[in-house]
Amino acid sequence: MSTARLMRPVLLLLALFLVGAAPTLAQQGYPHVGLYWSIHGDGRPLLDSTGTIDPTVAGNVSRYHELIVDVDPLAPYRPDVLLALRQRNPSLKIFGYVTGHYIWPSLAPDSLNHYPTRYWRMVRNNDGFLYNKSGAQFGLTNHAFANVNLAKNVAGHYVIAESLATLFWDVIVRPGNWDGVFIDTFCEGILWAQAGAESIDFARAGYASPATFDAAWHAGTDTLASRLRALSGPTPILVGNCEPNTKWAWFNGWMRENFPYQGGGTWYANMYDDPGGYFTEDQRFRTPRNNFIFSGASPPTSPYVAENLRRARFGLASAALGDGYATFGYSARVTDVYPYWNWWYDEYAVDLASGQSTTLQRDTGWLGQPLTSVYQMIWAGTNPDAVPNPGAETDLGGWTFWYNTAEITATFARDTTTAAAGRASFKISVPNATSVDWYVNIASNGSIPVSPGSVYSATFWARASVARTITVVAGNSGASRRVDIGTTWKQYQVALVPLWSSASSNLAFFVGLGAGDVWIDDAHLQQGATTLFRRDFQNGTVLVNPSNVNLTVPLGSGYRSILGQRDLVTNNGAPATSVTVNGGDARFLISTGDVVAPASITDLRFWP
Repeated sequence: MSTARLMRPVLLLLALFLVGAAPTLAQQGYPHVGLYWSIHGDGRPLLDSTGTIDPTVAGNVSRYHELIVDVDPLAPYRPDVLLALRQRNPSLKIFGYVTGHYIWPSLAPDSLNHYPTRYWRMVRNNDGFLYNKSGAQFGLTNHAFANVNLAKNVAGHYVIAESLATLFWDVIVRPGNWDGVFIDTFCEGILWAQAGAESIDFARAGYASPATFDAAWHAGTDTLASRLRALSGPTPILVGNCEPNTKWAWFNGWMRENFPYQGGGTWYANMYDDPGGYFTEDQRFRTPRNNFIFSGASPPTSPYVAENLRRARFGLASAALGDGYATFGYSARVTDVYPYWNWWYDEYAVDLASGQSTTLQRDTGWLGQPLTSVYQMIWAGTNPDAVPNPGAETDLGGWTFWYNTAEITATFARDTTTAAAGRASFKISVPNATSVDWYVNIASNGSIPVSPGSVYSATFWARASVARTITVVAGNSGASRRVDIGTTWKQYQVALVPLWSSASSNLAFFVGLGAGDVWIDDAHLQQGATTLFRRDFQNGTVLVNPSNVNLTVPLGSGYRSILGQRDLVTNNGAPATSVTVNGGDARFLISTGDVVAPASITDLRFWP
């Protein structure tokens, strides 16, 4: 969330999608582009000083697939504006922007209709503000983040949460002219927001301790979510913001802000964290799922400098690896200084006949429908390896096998009947699931030095007798990640970022949580990562390189670059039989219709 935005009481932010005549998510072409926008209480910049719709602004805003916009003044005063935007783009989806636990002081004369005033009066009249220990509203002056007490409980009811759900439904859902609700500042816990004098007065909030308040706050957010869904029915799309979250049963999606740095994390954390990862949440929310990736410009004064071209492309491509939407703009989202709703990038719209990028809404979704899910182009690196015996070609040497004899009798063997590389593989047999994943594990006897914040990769092949989850670990470092494996051989590369002090780490696989057989082959733990994430579409392909060095991969024939208008270095329109994707960047390529598979990858550059 942007505290700068929330401290301005007249700001309004746009919601993302219109239901009505719009195509379903399955029909809408990729990449999916959205606008996370802001307008003032008088409608600027969408409305001029006379209240008339500015046709240039409306035309640019309606180019997107989805729009997030403040409900005031559009609801209840100007529903005609929503209709006008839909007329420009019948497939546009529009979401009403509201805040989950923050409201600025608002006392408009039309107190029965003016949305911010209705919100403020409801909280005030129910003694529902949250206070700090100095007696002021919590965060009102410093954070502009959480001055509404969602934990307030009266006779077993979270009354503020229930009332807010009813308000959001009444303003956005009940009139029937919005596609859904976008709730910003909707955090399942806010203890982390305390700082110095800004400490929550838990007793005044109705609780004896931070722990009891925290549990009640979480329950209050669940109450708001479940009641809003119950009131709204199954159709309206509900989206929230503030990670991590667990509102999967009631909501259709969530937003990742400051991508890929949210929460001080990395691309891997933003995509794979559980909970909170984009890929994770693309599988858990209600259908139709509607997740977002938002990237901010730096600097916002120059939207088309190389850094912003990269940021916009990287976020858009990362979103296209899943089924969600990418938004790019000014991080504070205010509209007084930077006209970010006018910014438009080469990858947003392409005329397939010419390969030329355009600024036309009709050319968005140019990739068409996906032909594959996201997959990795993986190859092993050349850095020192923690695994002395990657496969089981001759024996089980170089590995230690352990299981908890109090719960299980597992086995570890060399299997010559199946292998991903060579003639044999490692087979771990787990007769029954244990209570802890590491109660059955194998670990390499070798190790490599690791440091906090650096990226290390476990590269391996795996399969199982029954589809299941295993845990991949860089020992002694605090770095681990769960991986879903299937019943056929597949190569994986897992990025592991140590959390603790420098250490010497081996590679371990924890397999105790599921019964059955697990096979591992060609396993490595090395510094750096040598993998590109890829997804293929009807009209092209997307490549994402989350590492910090440039990687080159062969494509075969049948691809060409976009002929860009903003980034002629990256998007030069040339045929592409191989492509170099810069570190922390992505590439969008057009298929020419005669794709021929590439040769084996020979670029084994490894970082750092």
